Amino acid sequence: MRYTQMLNQRLKNAGREYARSRGAEKAEDLSKAIRTARREAEDTDSFFPWAEAAARLNWSGEEEQLIAVLWGLESRKETLSEKEFLQLQEELAVGMENGLPIWYVQREEGIRLSPVLTGWLEGEIPELPEGLSLRLPEEETAYGLDALLQESDAIFRLADLQEPFCLCLAGESGSGREFAMERIALRQGLTLLLAEGDCFRATAEEQNACVLCARLYNAFFCIRLGKEERGRLLTWTEGKFSFYGLIRESSRTLREDGRAGVITRFLEKPDRSGKLQMAREVLGGCLGRLPEGMTEETLTGRQLPTGAYLKYLYSLRAELLLGTTDARKLLPPVEGGRLQLLPANRSFSELKLPAAQYGKLQEICRMISARGRVLEQWGFGQKFSYGNGISVLFYGAPGTGKTMAAQVLAAELGLPLYRVDLSQLISKYIGETQKNIGQIFDEAERCDCILLFDEADAIFTRRSDVSDAQDRYSNAETAYLLQRIEQYGGVCVLATNLLQNFDDAFRRRISYMVHFPLPDEGLRQELWESIFPEETPLGEDLDPALLARAFELSGASIKNAALHGALLAAAEGTEVQMRHLMDSIRNEYEKQGKNFSASQRELLDAFR
Repeated sequence: MRYTQMLNQRLKNAGREYARSRGAEKAEDLSKAIRTARREAEDTDSFFPWAEAAARLNWSGEEEQLIAVLWGLESRKETLSEKEFLQLQEELAVGMENGLPIWYVQREEGIRLSPVLTGWLEGEIPELPEGLSLRLPEEETAYGLDALLQESDAIFRLADLQEPFCLCLAGESGSGREFAMERIALRQGLTLLLAEGDCFRATAEEQNACVLCARLYNAFFCIRLGKEERGRLLTWTEGKFSFYGLIRESSRTLREDGRAGVITRFLEKPDRSGKLQMAREVLGGCLGRLPEGMTEETLTGRQLPTGAYLKYLYSLRAELLLGTTDARKLLPPVEGGRLQLLPANRSFSELKLPAAQYGKLQEICRMISARGRVLEQWGFGQKFSYGNGISVLFYGAPGTGKTMAAQVLAAELGLPLYRVDLSQLISKYIGETQKNIGQIFDEAERCDCILLFDEADAIFTRRSDVSDAQDRYSNAETAYLLQRIEQYGGVCVLATNLLQNFDDAFRRRISYMVHFPLPDEGLRQELWESIFPEETPLGEDLDPALLARAFELSGASIKNAALHGALLAAAEGTEVQMRHLMDSIRNEYEKQGKNFSASQRELLDAFR
């Protein structure tokens, strides 16, 4: 490196000397300095950026002299005026048959070398225009790209045809399109020159910088298409590069007037086996630090594109190395206010249901756990590529444990539970409800969660006959919701008190339905016996059997009554006694608009 710097300094000194005292003799000295530096670099087998640039840009001997002059002046913060530059051109007989050279730029202070060429000659990172970046990829594991990389060999051979071709990588944000393009360039022994379509303006100077950088650094030119339509940029690209790359969103379409043949490849989300490989390689020994309820299998449920999934794994690894055990901190965050995280801290032992419903919920848990194996390893995912989403409908009277059952499912499956905020879902503006639905499911796909639609009858109502535009849009919203539930790769739980209001078509598509009846006397007694924490001081007169036999309450009402009674007792500074609970039960009946029987009134009066 020091030897190269010494050769560079000789050239700059010779160029600056000629600029100060011109003449045929000085021109010969400059030419000799260039020849000598080239020969010494060859004799010592040294990498000499000057010689490489001359070969890649096909400089003439006269051009080399003019470039040496500009380089020498620039090393001392000096420039040439346009008039001086033209005089030098004439003196050195630098021909312009092919137009103005791409290696110089014109500034207010004068003519100078392109910062791209200066960076190359000095062995520094080149200064590039806004929106243009040079990537020097290194060897890294390319998950899920083996087939694409192998195919790229054949694709790049098309460049020999001297016809315009374009390799377009499409996918959603975080799918690793840029990384894939870097791997493709690296495989072909190239660097990657990436232009951001939204901010690379492609002025004449920027175009020159782009071409100069591509030639000097042996770069594959690629454009990332943004929101703007950049027809002029693509037209210019096709004129300068016979083969180039494009990166676009899956939903973005290309213009139809281009001459280049476009080869499009979509980057899909990795399957479970691919994600399992990534998790094992990235997390390594940290897998043993996962908290209870989280396993490598549960990690593979995140429906994330490759790049986003790797980012999540690296963040997870950092948390595990830090010693984090709170599962909520180890889950991908959900953005926006339409989903509310509910604690998944309930177990089957806390759930008080009849044996049939209890067994049904356990069966659902086992089947959901086996779903990945059936779809991917047993081939059902390919045979039935649509409608593999899991939907569970809990229906029954208020307070019978539907929300709690959803928490139990989430805890057993090791998945986060998010409740959909219906107030943020439904909109009076046409099209907004569908947009909100789409955003909810898009976000849920990224974190592999259980979605809970509480009071689901509000949005899954029966579709009506179309009598006006409002009916048509309402039916369209319901149809779109059904479609997204079927497409969702996770689990949807819907809870309702009004099964009769549900759309018939949706009921046919439900994976599982579980009825939550009001608890019978036996279950009510179990609820009363288990409702109070161990720390709660209880009076000797407390009689769970009597409470269960006398009052037909739901599980939620029993919970409310127990809490209300405990608050009354604490306010009095005494134990929880039957009289406190009787007051609480009286409050529950009033809230529900229920009347007491004569025997119930007698019992209530007995504990006043």
